Amino acid sequence: MHLKTAEIGETFDPEYIDRISYFSDDYFLDCDILIIDLAKVYREMDLMTVGQDENHPGWLPDDTYLYIQGKIKQRKIQLADYLNNGGNLFITIPNYTVGKFFMQSATAEYNTVKIDLMDAIGLHSKDFVLELKKGNNIVFPEKIFREFFQEFSCSYLFSYASYKGMAIAKINNTNHPVSVIISKSRGNVILMPELRINAEDHDDFQFRNSVILKAFQTIDQELKTRYKPIPDISVPEWCSGIYLSNETAQVKKLNKLFEERDKIQLQISQQQTFLTRYTDLKELLFTSSTILEERVKKIFVEFGYEILFAEERREDLIVRYKDDVAVIEIKGLKGSAAEANAAQLMKWVTTYHHDHGKLPKGLLVVNPYKDKPLKERSDQAFPAQMLPYCQKMELTLLTTTQLLGLYLDFKSNEISLKKIHSLLWTSIGRVQYIPTKIA
Repeated sequence: MHLKTAEIGETFDPEYIDRISYFSDDYFLDCDILIIDLAKVYREMDLMTVGQDENHPGWLPDDTYLYIQGKIKQRKIQLADYLNNGGNLFITIPNYTVGKFFMQSATAEYNTVKIDLMDAIGLHSKDFVLELKKGNNIVFPEKIFREFFQEFSCSYLFSYASYKGMAIAKINNTNHPVSVIISKSRGNVILMPELRINAEDHDDFQFRNSVILKAFQTIDQELKTRYKPIPDISVPEWCSGIYLSNETAQVKKLNKLFEERDKIQLQISQQQTFLTRYTDLKELLFTSSTILEERVKKIFVEFGYEILFAEERREDLIVRYKDDVAVIEIKGLKGSAAEANAAQLMKWVTTYHHDHGKLPKGLLVVNPYKDKPLKERSDQAFPAQMLPYCQKMELTLLTTTQLLGLYLDFKSNEISLKKIHSLLWTSIGRVQYIPTKIA
């Protein structure tokens, strides 16, 4: 069975997958399978700008902006019909969901207008929060999607910090989703990762496209089989107003089931997002370098500390609460901390004191024995031989496990920012705190 497959984009060979434009008269319901690259939709809008040169950005004339809004409204109606007919919509999105354009006012000033790219396909940017990161180590837990995406070279430019729908792909060894499926009406919207076709030459590229076309047709039919609510029977239009026996009640029941399915999938996505937060927190226990530094930074921000700008080539974190400033050295180590770590911290403390005329608190935050399970970390994180130096310099020594414990107590309202701040600022040497919420 031939299924007309079309894309708004430039990923595939047009000999196999038709190319159409968003801002054209191409009718979406003429397609059996529709693929949309939102970056291409944005480029189509950008090509409508005028007055662009080396010194001035392009801008949208008023009538062009109104045309764009009208076309988006028209396309959303078509896509709603497409999905209501059981169609599957395959989407790739760039690492942004809002397009920004200039419009010239009557006073010749430029005003910025924003166009929601997700709205162009009937979704909303506010429902999808992107966390920028890039890589290509992606896993697809479910067989149907694993077999489909194996035909591509997949990568990601972001993960979803929050989203609607159900995650179908994650970054390996994490719960960070990079691809989701959203059921809408009788169809589905699949937000795909970045897709690339690896081919040795043109002949190989054409062969790969023939395989990919079959892959799209296969997954399209499998998704339709999975969610197919009614038999595919052609009914004359004059029958649409006739209801047999309790058919009306059954139609209402079907619609209610669709609503319940969407609610459950929303709950699943919300729960997945909630659990992802725990995975992020666990990174305090086994990571080092930039990842650990970012996690520690986010903890202090959530506590209520202000992050101060650090000069270039500085690796420390500088935070402020009211008039108190702390310089924080963060280390993920295979063993225990050492006096050298404290000496490095003092270098940053002295530098800040010299540059700002204010002596900050020195705080050494260490993830010791990072490659060992917590239960096997029996040796002291801050050995006795480094304590005299740290006490002399009035440094505070804290493990990331303790920091995580403080955070969990803070989130459960068992400790306040005021008490956390007092603990960190008054402690000299090891912080005397035992986490109780880390099993």
